[in-house]
Amino acid sequence: REMEEKVTLLNGPNKRPRSSTMNEAPIAVVTSRTSEVYVWGGGKSTPQKLDAIKSGCSARQVCAGNTHFAVVTVEKELYTWVNMQGGTKLHGQLGHGDRASYRQPKHVEKLQGKAIRQVSCGDDFTVCITDEGQVYAFGSDYYGCIGVDKAYGSEVLEPLQLDFFLTNPVELVSCGDNHVAVLTRNREVYTWGCGEYGR
Repeated sequence: REMEEKVTLLNGPNKRPRSSTMNEAPIAVVTSRTSEVYVWGGGKSTPQKLDAIKSGCSARQVCAGNTHFAVVTVEKELYTWVNMQGGTKLHGQLGHGDRASYRQPKHVEKLQGKAIRQVSCGDDFTVCITDEGQVYAFGSDYYGCIGVDKAYGSEVLEPLQLDFFLTNPVELVSCGDNHVAVLTRNREVYTWGCGEYGR
């Protein structure tokens, strides 16, 4: 408003204000086909570039749990690996079909062909969703965080699709240490896992 008044005065009281004579420079937009992932903590006080994701893949989302990390790439693939500072006991939360401690990002091959959109890490489990809104979970089911009422034992070593959401696609997922919350496309919220303290 103050600028408009100054322009009016410059152009005279009976003339309409003219537009600014300064040409606005075009805004440059920089896009990149690659992205970099940095990790720090656990004795590393400065970010360290992670070069282990296979060549040509770019990260679009990262998640850090107490015991593991997960990355969703632009290509919609899921990579997981262990956080050695978070403890070495694994319960299948990496989704590779075993309890091995993969120290570098490894593609979760059991999800090959699934377009992974988002991932969230709990303490010792992982939940991810696809573009279609389908939910996959793996890792410890000690607190019921896999969402299948412990039907597959206390540990699920490979991604398991939750049939509960087959007809009710999920938009977002978020994991606490021992519980899960999802928002469906119908704007409904579902939670499961450890209910201690009313969570």
